[in-house]
Amino acid sequence: MAISATSFLNAQQLINIKDGSIDFDGKQRPCIQVNVDPEPDLLKKAWKDYLDDNYDIDLKGIGFLSNKDLLSAKEIEVEELSSRQIDFFTRVVEDENGSEMKVFVRFGYDIYLSRSENPSEYNTLSMMVEGFLKEYLPAHYAEQIEETEDRIDDLNDETEDLEDDISDDTAEIASLKDKIKELENNLKSNNKKLTEAKSKLSSRQVKLKRIKAQAGKL
Repeated sequence: MAISATSFLNAQQLINIKDGSIDFDGKQRPCIQVNVDPEPDLLKKAWKDYLDDNYDIDLKGIGFLSNKDLLSAKEIEVEELSSRQIDFFTRVVEDENGSEMKVFVRFGYDIYLSRSENPSEYNTLSMMVEGFLKEYLPAHYAEQIEETEDRIDDLNDETEDLEDDISDDTAEIASLKDKIKELENNLKSNNKKLTEAKSKLSSRQVKLKRIKAQAGKL
C-alpha cells in the first residue's frame, strides 16, 4: 500500500522502509515492511542476532532445528520501544528479488502498534529496522562482492589453465601430424622396397630353378 517511508541509499540500491499490512489472526495488521536482496535464511539469522545484541530480544523460530517464516518474542519488555509489555513479530518470506520482511508489534490481546495510534513507538520501530539494515546490508554486499571477486579470480585461473591445455594439445596434435606424415612416407618407402624385394625374390627363384635343372643334366 502507499506509504510514508524512510529511505536511504545503501550499496548503490535504494532501500525503502515503508508502512505495510499483514494478515495475522484473521485480520490485517499494521507493520513495517522492507524488501531486500539477501535470502530469507541469511536475513532472519542476521535480524535475530541484531535484536539480541542491541535490544536483548530473543526471537524464536530460527535456530537449531527451527526455521519458520514467522519469528516471535512474546511477553517481553523493550524499554527503547515501549513502557508496556509487548509481543514482537517478524515475518520473512522469499520474494522475486530476495526477501520480504514485515515487522509488527502487539500490545496484549488484539491491540497492534500503528502509526496513527502510536506514532512515537511506531517511529522507534521503524528506526530499529533502519538501524539493522544500515549495519547489515553493507556487510552483506561487501561479502557478496568479495565472494564474486574470488570466483572471478578462480574462473580466470581455470581459463588460463584451459588455454594452456589447449595450447599443449594443439602442439601435440601438430607434432603427431608430423609423425603421422613421417610414418606414411616410411610406409610408402617400405612398400616400394617390399615390391622390389618380392621381384628380386621371384627372379632368384627362377634363376635357382634353372640352375638346378642344368645341374641335373651334368
